[in-house]
Amino acid sequence: MKDKPKVISLFAGAGGMDLGFIKAGFEIAWANDNFLDAVETYRKNIGNEIVCDDIENIDLSTIPDADVVIGGFPCQGFSVANMNRVVEDERNVLYKYFVKIVETKKPKFFVAENVKGLLSIGGGKVIEKIVSDFEEVGYEVRYKLLNAATFGVPQSRERVIILGTRRDLGIEVDFPPRQTHAKFPVGNLKKFVSIGDVLKDVPNPDKPHGLLNHEYSKYKPKFNGYISNRKVDPTRPSPTITARGDG
Repeated sequence: MKDKPKVISLFAGAGGMDLGFIKAGFEIAWANDNFLDAVETYRKNIGNEIVCDDIENIDLSTIPDADVVIGGFPCQGFSVANMNRVVEDERNVLYKYFVKIVETKKPKFFVAENVKGLLSIGGGKVIEKIVSDFEEVGYEVRYKLLNAATFGVPQSRERVIILGTRRDLGIEVDFPPRQTHAKFPVGNLKKFVSIGDVLKDVPNPDKPHGLLNHEYSKYKPKFNGYISNRKVDPTRPSPTITARGDG
């Protein structure tokens, strides 16, 4: 049996990106995050490969080699949800550790993701710097803004995807050539998948249901004047689901 390509996952959180790679036939060799609740969730659902610590504290020699490095480096400093975002935000330099690990481990590829605001902060200078840093350590780099809803995910989630290919491989990796879904079906495009479509068989949580872990709160946090108690339209994809753990 052919070995599965190995993955190093940085800023892994609860493992959403990792799960996608696992389903695509990859194997997680090592992962890292500093948020204990997320790490415990990762261990319960994915595996014990994850190390709970700040990336700055990691001895790079302890990280195994891998074919791919993936991760969504912290985005709070880049996001338009952060009304006080600045180029100098200390969280914005954490991608440097991503670059350092790519430089040290020399994977064949890397895949990074971040918020849409990454493209506009600093008048575009930040994304230019990030691309330049990866190019300097030997990678061909391209990036694109993609919306998960246009690929059949029941969530409107715009993210910048950055792809890197090790230059000596002499091969080219690119983004999907076209979307599969749209607001209205036309040609070969299907209609967006709505949250009503995917939740239609889930029982009302206020009535007896028998489902495990089927609990919810009627209350949502408000912060920065940006996200509040939004009423959800069941005929459309969900608004972007945020990753705040302090609500």
